[in-house]
Amino acid sequence: MTSIPKALLLTSLLVCSTSFAQSDVREQFNQNYRAYQQAVEAREDYDSIEKYAKLSYQQGRVVFGEQTENTANLAINYAKAIAFNDKEEALNLVSGAIAILKQVHGNNAIELIDTYMLKVDWLLPSKDLTAREYVVKALDIAQHHNNKLLESKIYFEAAKVFNRVGDYTRVKRYLTHADEINQKHLPKDAVHRLTVDLWVAELLAARKQNSGAVEKLHSIIEVFDEKLEFDHPIELVAHSRLVGLYEKLGKREQATQHCIAIAKMKPWQDDIEQTPLYRIEPIYPTRATRARKEGWVDLEFTVTPEGFVEDITVLDKEHGEMFVKNSIKALKDWRYAPKFVDGEAVSAKTSVRLAFKMGR
Repeated sequence: MTSIPKALLLTSLLVCSTSFAQSDVREQFNQNYRAYQQAVEAREDYDSIEKYAKLSYQQGRVVFGEQTENTANLAINYAKAIAFNDKEEALNLVSGAIAILKQVHGNNAIELIDTYMLKVDWLLPSKDLTAREYVVKALDIAQHHNNKLLESKIYFEAAKVFNRVGDYTRVKRYLTHADEINQKHLPKDAVHRLTVDLWVAELLAARKQNSGAVEKLHSIIEVFDEKLEFDHPIELVAHSRLVGLYEKLGKREQATQHCIAIAKMKPWQDDIEQTPLYRIEPIYPTRATRARKEGWVDLEFTVTPEGFVEDITVLDKEHGEMFVKNSIKALKDWRYAPKFVDGEAVSAKTSVRLAFKMGR
């Protein structure tokens, strides 16, 4: 099963070759390719990654030959390295790699899918229609192989790419297709299906379809409760989203259940500022807006065993009382995962700084 990689991850390991051109070029290639791998793994600066990707590609063409799979993979690596600064050249490199991969594997090769999806990413947002054509090409391959999981993954990857450019109509369409495939062909506890479920819930919530979002999120949690005996980030996110949704719906008791569930999964750490599960931003005071004033307020408060905020006190502030009232008013509605001690939820102190900055 081929998974779709993110930009700047290594393409698959180069296919072994028994014929090398010149020993000195081969040695230079080996050194530069190792340097490229190390730069990517170490998350070094992009200049280093680009430098060694380019050298590996140039020398690899001599070592392996122009029309080989190794050279195609090296071209893809180089394309990923330069895509941010030179998208046009990156697209040209990937087009060349696609031609080679077709020659090596045929037009319906699964090996083509990753490169098609790279083109989708890099063609957006200026060439929307062409990008969608490459989604179709990738889907055609998955359907040719009757691979439902791969087909769903392509729809999901396409949804994520189009989400980055704000084409939410297309996101909804692709997610719906992925969801339909998952419900028909994948088990409920498949990680890919659960991941798509989470995205569908987010989409429903964004479209104010809160009841549908709640239902989807509960279905995710039920899978973990019934079939999986371990905590997973997906389950944690599902509980967190339900806190926010129930708060927006005015169902604070239901939100409390999920605050407590999160607390059991993610222990309280006294040495760091706690992250709210639900927050509303304080209103910028009219007086401060007129005066073009910025400032901040440091607040200490108690998180109750139910995850509510109580006993708010001001620790420090900038620009007097101007921002205090609205800070406290907003903080009262925040929700947190409570602290657990010996298996019981207890009250605990924490603090937060609320900053007020004017839009530039």
